Amino acid sequence: MLRSRLRAPAATLLAVTLCLPPAAFARQPGPETLAAYERYRTLTEGRMEADRLAGHFLYFDRFPADRRAEIEAQLRRGEFYLEPLRTFDGEKKIPVPGGLIHHWLGAAFIAGATLAQTKAVLEDYENQKTSYYPDVQKSHLVSQEGNTRNVFLQFYSKTIVTAVFNVNFASTTTDYSPTQAAVRACSTRVADVEDFGTANERELAPADSRGYLWQLCTWWHIEERSGGTYIQVEAIELSRTVPFFFAWLVNPIIRDVPKTFLSHLLAATRKAVLGKGQESHSVTPRNS
Repeated sequence: MLRSRLRAPAATLLAVTLCLPPAAFARQPGPETLAAYERYRTLTEGRMEADRLAGHFLYFDRFPADRRAEIEAQLRRGEFYLEPLRTFDGEKKIPVPGGLIHHWLGAAFIAGATLAQTKAVLEDYENQKTSYYPDVQKSHLVSQEGNTRNVFLQFYSKTIVTAVFNVNFASTTTDYSPTQAAVRACSTRVADVEDFGTANERELAPADSRGYLWQLCTWWHIEERSGGTYIQVEAIELSRTVPFFFAWLVNPIIRDVPKTFLSHLLAATRKAVLGKGQESHSVTPRNS
């Protein structure tokens, strides 16, 4: 009861605290923080590759048959499968000094969709600002060489505070078979945006970063089977730690934001892919 009464004023105080000048908190990740994130990412990718070689292209393929059937039925009803994950170094947790790693996975099924239609949406960076609006405000392809792309996305998030980020990604598509493909996109540059949507909109200098987002990596796994296409997105994000006093308020938000973000990604991707399918079937007949 007390916690409920304190939530609104604490949220206001937290919003002010999170916007304090850079000297108030460490704004950039230290070398040890980045090293821990890289270790976490490397081990996460190692698990994905081991799963694939074991025939578990989708994460839930590793589950017992009854649980796998339960999840597939859930996805075929149009629902999403969402789960927080944690990567370990052997049996030990990976400490991240001065930072937090958020790790989530989500999956969906798109009935009647093909692998090609799904890839076309995920690789269409020029139009992601439309497909994923409002989470993505701006997007464009910077350069491309083969299946590797340098892309730019502007992300928008509003919880207690509004946060906007300009992010450059290195995106690589890997075709494993005619029915399986993956798209890996990891950030190469992240910048906080100030005065979003105004004439004064600008990027903050690294020293002024608020630390809401330091690094981001996503892996899409796409598999065409059983009359449609399964899509799975796994994401890890590195951010700054939260002051202890506010942990009780912020931790539920930290847990919910990635879950909500992945739900939006899956829903928007399914909608865009189904739109591609309708376009391919709406060919004007030739005049006889």
